[in-house]
Amino acid sequence: MEGPKSAVFTTVRARDGQLFHLDLHLERLQRHAEILGIEIPEFEIPQGLEGLIRIRVDSSGVEFTSKPFYQEIHMEAEGVTVPAPRWSRKIMGTKHGDWNAYREITSEVLNKGADVALLVHEFCIIDGDRVMPLVLDEDGVVWISDSKLGGVDSVTYDVCRPAIIDAGFVISEGRLNERIVARAKEFILLGTGMGAARLTVLDDVDIGDGTDSLQQVCINALGEDWR
Repeated sequence: MEGPKSAVFTTVRARDGQLFHLDLHLERLQRHAEILGIEIPEFEIPQGLEGLIRIRVDSSGVEFTSKPFYQEIHMEAEGVTVPAPRWSRKIMGTKHGDWNAYREITSEVLNKGADVALLVHEFCIIDGDRVMPLVLDEDGVVWISDSKLGGVDSVTYDVCRPAIIDAGFVISEGRLNERIVARAKEFILLGTGMGAARLTVLDDVDIGDGTDSLQQVCINALGEDWR
């Protein structure tokens, strides 16, 4: 069994050999590697990559693996809540080597016909299995989970964040508890695989009021080439 400090990785979206936001992914890879005590050697990106590309670094070096796209981007998604996997405080929030718990959650959720899992710890949503959750309330505040609760920092969110602010939304960190989620005007899911999806059902309960203003801001921020 591999421990969390055995490896570090990031997953990049590639179309026709173009890796989207590669610089941000490599910056995050380096940040997480430093936390995990992993040294990243110099490496070159292979040509002609396509799909969801995982860049993984361990004691053997750098490994590239690809997975075909398996979900449409910017979809209306149905989700379920599951208990969040937990590690030590230092490990939480990194893309580390002991990721099987996340993969098993994703596999189980997809097998049930849902699109995404929302990870719950101490009665609040802290992350998604492959996405970062954003909750827009009726006052125009976009709530994201407090980073101290253990969610992974999201490259897709980093890309969208300036556009969200420019559109007049206020971003606030806090606890995504049942009250905030129940009052959500929109619930957005940002990730390499799903793009800017909009959660419409969670645990068989309707979410949001049907509007998509925040989603459209995020879709436009990702750009037409991001497909």
